[in-house]
Amino acid sequence: MTTPNERLQAGIGMRRTMSGGDNSHLALPGVDQLAPDLKRIIDEALFGTIWTRPGLDLKQRCIATISALMTQGELNLLRRHIVRALNVGLTPNQVVEIFFQSTFYIGVPAVESGLRLTKDILEELGIEYEPTLEYDPNMHADERFALGQELHRHHMGSTPDTGADANSPEAQLERIVDEYNWGAIYSRSLLDDKERAIISLAALTSMGVYDAQMRRRIRGAVGVGLAPEEIMEIFIHLSMYGGYVNARTAMRIARSVFNELGIG
Repeated sequence: MTTPNERLQAGIGMRRTMSGGDNSHLALPGVDQLAPDLKRIIDEALFGTIWTRPGLDLKQRCIATISALMTQGELNLLRRHIVRALNVGLTPNQVVEIFFQSTFYIGVPAVESGLRLTKDILEELGIEYEPTLEYDPNMHADERFALGQELHRHHMGSTPDTGADANSPEAQLERIVDEYNWGAIYSRSLLDDKERAIISLAALTSMGVYDAQMRRRIRGAVGVGLAPEEIMEIFIHLSMYGGYVNARTAMRIARSVFNELGIG
Protein backbone atom coordinates (compact mmCIF):
# COMPACT_ATOMS: atom_id res chain seq x y z
CA MET A 1 0.00 0.00 0.00
CA THR A 2 1.49 3.34 -1.03
CA THR A 3 1.25 6.46 1.10
CA PRO A 4 -0.67 9.60 0.06
CA ASN A 5 2.62 11.41 -0.57
CA GLU A 6 3.88 8.57 -2.76
CA ARG A 7 0.64 8.67 -4.74
CA LEU A 8 0.99 12.43 -5.11
CA GLN A 9 4.49 12.07 -6.50
CA ALA A 10 3.31 9.31 -8.84
CA GLY A 11 0.50 11.57 -10.03
CA ILE A 12 2.85 14.47 -10.69
CA GLY A 13 5.17 12.08 -12.49
CA MET A 14 2.30 10.84 -14.66
CA ARG A 15 1.32 14.38 -15.54
CA ARG A 16 4.94 15.12 -16.51
CA THR A 17 5.11 11.96 -18.63
CA MET A 18 2.09 13.10 -20.64
CA SER A 19 2.94 16.80 -20.72
CA GLY A 20 5.65 16.74 -23.35
CA GLY A 21 7.52 19.35 -21.32
CA ASP A 22 4.55 21.72 -21.05
CA ASN A 23 4.31 22.64 -17.38
CA SER A 24 0.77 23.96 -17.82
CA HIS A 25 -0.31 20.30 -17.64
CA LEU A 26 0.63 20.36 -13.96
CA ALA A 27 -1.97 23.04 -13.23
CA LEU A 28 -5.74 22.85 -12.92
CA PRO A 29 -6.93 26.42 -13.57
CA GLY A 30 -9.69 27.35 -11.18
CA VAL A 31 -9.25 24.21 -9.12
CA ASP A 32 -5.79 25.34 -8.02
CA GLN A 33 -7.14 28.64 -6.72
CA LEU A 34 -10.58 27.65 -5.45
CA ALA A 35 -10.13 24.08 -4.27
CA PRO A 36 -6.47 23.18 -3.60
CA ASP A 37 -7.55 20.19 -1.51
CA LEU A 38 -9.46 18.86 -4.52
CA LYS A 39 -6.37 19.40 -6.70
CA ARG A 40 -4.44 17.23 -4.26
CA ILE A 41 -7.15 14.54 -4.32
CA ILE A 42 -7.20 14.55 -8.14
CA ASP A 43 -3.42 14.25 -8.32
CA GLU A 44 -3.45 11.35 -5.84
CA ALA A 45 -6.58 9.46 -6.83
CA LEU A 46 -6.78 10.02 -10.59
CA PHE A 47 -3.22 10.50 -11.81
CA GLY A 48 -1.32 8.81 -8.98
CA THR A 49 -3.62 5.84 -8.42
CA ILE A 50 -5.77 5.19 -11.52
CA TRP A 51 -3.56 6.33 -14.40
CA THR A 52 -0.63 4.38 -12.94
CA ARG A 53 -2.52 1.08 -12.63
CA PRO A 54 -1.51 -1.90 -14.78
CA GLY A 55 -4.07 -3.39 -17.14
CA LEU A 56 -4.12 -0.70 -19.84
CA ASP A 57 -1.24 1.14 -21.46
CA LEU A 58 -1.10 4.93 -21.71
CA LYS A 59 -2.31 4.97 -25.31
CA GLN A 60 -5.37 2.92 -24.40
CA ARG A 61 -6.09 5.16 -21.41
CA CYS A 62 -5.82 8.24 -23.61
CA ILE A 63 -8.21 6.69 -26.13
CA ALA A 64 -10.76 5.93 -23.40
CA THR A 65 -10.40 9.42 -21.92
CA ILE A 66 -10.84 11.21 -25.24
CA SER A 67 -13.94 9.13 -25.99
CA ALA A 68 -15.45 9.93 -22.58
CA LEU A 69 -14.71 13.66 -22.83
CA MET A 70 -16.13 13.86 -26.36
CA THR A 71 -19.27 12.12 -25.18
CA GLN A 72 -19.70 14.72 -22.44
CA GLY A 73 -18.81 17.68 -24.68
CA GLU A 74 -15.96 18.70 -22.33
CA LEU A 75 -13.93 20.55 -24.95
CA ASN A 76 -11.59 22.41 -22.57
CA LEU A 77 -10.31 19.22 -20.96
CA LEU A 78 -10.50 17.40 -24.29
CA ARG A 79 -7.92 19.85 -25.67
CA ARG A 80 -5.42 18.88 -22.98
CA HIS A 81 -5.99 15.16 -23.45
CA ILE A 82 -5.61 15.32 -27.22
CA VAL A 83 -2.19 16.88 -26.64
CA ARG A 84 -1.36 14.18 -24.09
CA ALA A 85 -2.40 11.46 -26.53
CA LEU A 86 -0.01 12.88 -29.12
CA ASN A 87 2.74 13.08 -26.51
CA VAL A 88 2.43 9.40 -25.52
CA GLY A 89 2.57 8.15 -29.10
CA LEU A 90 -0.81 8.30 -30.80
CA THR A 91 -0.45 9.69 -34.30
CA PRO A 92 -2.57 12.66 -35.44
CA ASN A 93 -4.41 10.29 -37.80
CA GLN A 94 -5.21 7.92 -34.93
CA VAL A 95 -6.56 10.80 -32.85
CA VAL A 96 -8.79 11.79 -35.77
CA GLU A 97 -9.84 8.16 -36.11
CA ILE A 98 -11.21 8.23 -32.55
CA PHE A 99 -13.68 10.84 -33.81
CA PHE A 100 -14.54 8.68 -36.83
CA GLN A 101 -15.28 5.77 -34.50
CA SER A 102 -17.47 7.91 -32.25
CA THR A 103 -19.76 9.33 -34.93
CA PHE A 104 -22.66 6.89 -34.60
CA TYR A 105 -22.37 6.80 -30.80
CA ILE A 106 -22.29 10.50 -29.91
CA GLY A 107 -23.52 12.17 -33.11
CA VAL A 108 -22.15 14.42 -35.83
CA PRO A 109 -22.33 17.75 -33.92
CA ALA A 110 -20.04 16.52 -31.11
CA VAL A 111 -17.64 14.95 -33.60
CA GLU A 112 -17.45 18.13 -35.67
CA SER A 113 -16.61 20.14 -32.54
CA GLY A 114 -13.89 17.66 -31.63
CA LEU A 115 -12.39 17.74 -35.12
CA ARG A 116 -12.33 21.54 -35.18
CA LEU A 117 -10.53 21.45 -31.84
CA THR A 118 -8.04 18.87 -33.11
CA LYS A 119 -7.34 20.95 -36.22
CA ASP A 120 -6.57 23.97 -34.03
CA ILE A 121 -4.25 21.91 -31.81
CA LEU A 122 -2.30 20.48 -34.75
CA GLU A 123 -1.86 23.95 -36.23
CA GLU A 124 -0.76 25.40 -32.88
CA LEU A 125 1.80 22.61 -32.46
CA GLY A 126 3.03 22.93 -36.04
CA ILE A 127 2.19 19.29 -36.78
CA GLU A 128 1.68 18.50 -40.45
CA TYR A 129 -1.37 16.38 -41.16
CA GLU A 130 -2.33 14.38 -44.21
CA PRO A 131 -5.83 12.85 -44.02
CA THR A 132 -6.14 9.10 -44.41
CA LEU A 133 -8.48 8.44 -47.33
CA GLU A 134 -9.97 4.96 -47.17
CA TYR A 135 -13.62 5.46 -48.08
CA ASP A 136 -14.39 4.06 -51.53
CA PRO A 137 -17.39 5.92 -53.00
CA ASN A 138 -17.46 3.45 -55.89
CA MET A 139 -18.27 0.49 -53.66
CA HIS A 140 -21.85 -0.63 -54.27
CA ALA A 141 -24.19 0.04 -51.37
CA ASP A 142 -25.14 -3.64 -51.12
CA GLU A 143 -21.47 -4.62 -50.99
CA ARG A 144 -20.79 -2.12 -48.20
CA PHE A 145 -23.88 -3.34 -46.35
CA ALA A 146 -22.65 -6.94 -46.59
CA LEU A 147 -19.22 -5.88 -45.32
CA GLY A 148 -20.89 -3.98 -42.49
CA GLN A 149 -22.92 -7.01 -41.43
CA GLU A 150 -19.77 -9.14 -41.46
CA LEU A 151 -17.89 -6.63 -39.28
CA HIS A 152 -20.93 -6.18 -37.06
CA ARG A 153 -20.95 -9.92 -36.35
CA HIS A 154 -17.17 -9.91 -35.84
CA HIS A 155 -17.29 -7.10 -33.26
CA MET A 156 -20.58 -7.93 -31.55
CA GLY A 157 -21.09 -11.64 -32.10
CA SER A 158 -24.34 -11.13 -34.02
CA THR A 159 -26.46 -8.51 -35.70
CA PRO A 160 -29.50 -7.33 -33.71
CA ASP A 161 -32.91 -8.81 -34.42
CA THR A 162 -35.36 -5.92 -34.13
CA GLY A 163 -38.32 -8.21 -34.78
CA ALA A 164 -39.55 -5.57 -37.18
CA ASP A 165 -40.69 -5.82 -40.79
CA ALA A 166 -37.87 -5.40 -43.31
CA ASN A 167 -39.46 -2.18 -44.57
CA SER A 168 -40.07 -0.73 -41.11
CA PRO A 169 -38.29 2.42 -39.86
CA GLU A 170 -36.29 0.28 -37.42
CA ALA A 171 -35.02 -1.97 -40.20
CA GLN A 172 -34.21 1.03 -42.36
CA LEU A 173 -32.15 2.53 -39.54
CA GLU A 174 -30.28 -0.75 -39.04
CA ARG A 175 -29.48 -0.75 -42.76
CA ILE A 176 -27.94 2.73 -42.48
CA VAL A 177 -25.96 1.77 -39.38
CA ASP A 178 -24.66 -1.47 -40.89
CA GLU A 179 -23.71 0.20 -44.14
CA TYR A 180 -21.96 3.27 -42.74
CA ASN A 181 -21.01 2.65 -39.11
CA TRP A 182 -19.88 -0.93 -39.58
CA GLY A 183 -19.13 -1.04 -43.30
CA ALA A 184 -17.48 2.36 -43.74
CA ILE A 185 -16.01 3.17 -40.30
CA TYR A 186 -15.21 -0.13 -38.58
CA SER A 187 -13.48 -1.25 -41.79
CA ARG A 188 -10.88 1.52 -41.50
CA SER A 189 -7.30 0.54 -40.68
CA LEU A 190 -5.94 3.11 -38.22
CA LEU A 191 -7.28 1.57 -35.01
CA ASP A 192 -7.33 -2.10 -34.09
CA ASP A 193 -10.37 -4.05 -32.91
CA LYS A 194 -9.52 -3.66 -29.22
CA GLU A 195 -9.06 0.10 -29.52
CA ARG A 196 -12.40 0.45 -31.28
CA ALA A 197 -14.06 -1.57 -28.51
CA ILE A 198 -12.46 0.71 -25.87
CA ILE A 199 -13.85 3.81 -27.59
CA SER A 200 -17.33 2.33 -27.75
CA LEU A 201 -17.32 1.10 -24.15
CA ALA A 202 -16.10 4.51 -22.94
CA ALA A 203 -18.86 6.30 -24.85
CA LEU A 204 -21.62 4.00 -23.61
CA THR A 205 -20.36 4.19 -20.02
CA SER A 206 -20.18 7.99 -20.11
CA MET A 207 -23.72 8.13 -21.49
CA GLY A 208 -24.93 5.81 -18.72
CA VAL A 209 -26.18 3.15 -21.14
CA TYR A 210 -27.20 0.11 -19.12
CA ASP A 211 -29.39 -1.79 -21.58
CA ALA A 212 -28.80 -4.74 -23.90
CA GLN A 213 -26.51 -2.60 -26.04
CA MET A 214 -23.95 -2.44 -23.23
CA ARG A 215 -24.17 -6.20 -22.68
CA ARG A 216 -23.64 -6.84 -26.39
CA ARG A 217 -20.74 -4.39 -26.49
CA ILE A 218 -19.03 -6.11 -23.56
CA ARG A 219 -19.54 -9.51 -25.18
CA GLY A 220 -18.11 -8.10 -28.38
CA ALA A 221 -15.09 -6.67 -26.56
CA VAL A 222 -14.32 -10.13 -25.20
CA GLY A 223 -14.76 -11.55 -28.68
CA VAL A 224 -12.17 -9.20 -30.24
CA GLY A 225 -9.58 -9.99 -27.60
CA LEU A 226 -10.03 -7.71 -24.59
CA ALA A 227 -9.50 -9.70 -21.40
CA PRO A 228 -12.05 -9.35 -18.58
CA GLU A 229 -9.37 -7.59 -16.53
CA GLU A 230 -8.85 -5.04 -19.30
CA ILE A 231 -12.58 -4.39 -19.61
CA MET A 232 -12.88 -3.85 -15.87
CA GLU A 233 -9.87 -1.54 -16.00
CA ILE A 234 -11.60 0.60 -18.63
CA PHE A 235 -14.48 1.15 -16.21
CA ILE A 236 -12.12 1.90 -13.31
CA HIS A 237 -10.33 4.43 -15.51
CA LEU A 238 -13.60 6.13 -16.41
CA SER A 239 -14.77 6.42 -12.80
CA MET A 240 -13.38 9.95 -12.44
CA TYR A 241 -14.33 11.06 -15.95
CA GLY A 242 -17.87 9.77 -16.36
CA GLY A 243 -18.66 9.29 -12.67
CA TYR A 244 -18.16 6.31 -10.41
CA VAL A 245 -21.90 5.42 -10.42
CA ASN A 246 -21.80 4.82 -14.18
CA ALA A 247 -18.51 2.97 -13.85
CA ARG A 248 -19.72 0.76 -11.02
CA THR A 249 -22.93 -0.10 -12.87
CA ALA A 250 -20.96 -0.98 -16.01
CA MET A 251 -18.71 -3.25 -13.92
CA ARG A 252 -21.74 -5.08 -12.55
CA ILE A 253 -23.08 -5.61 -16.06
CA ALA A 254 -19.66 -6.84 -17.19
CA ARG A 255 -19.47 -9.28 -14.27
CA SER A 256 -22.87 -10.67 -15.30
CA VAL A 257 -21.73 -11.05 -18.91
CA PHE A 258 -18.51 -12.78 -17.85
CA ASN A 259 -20.54 -15.23 -15.77
CA GLU A 260 -22.76 -15.97 -18.76
CA LEU A 261 -19.66 -16.60 -20.86
CA GLY A 262 -18.16 -18.80 -18.17
CA ILE A 263 -15.04 -16.67 -17.74
CA GLY A 264 -13.56 -15.17 -14.59
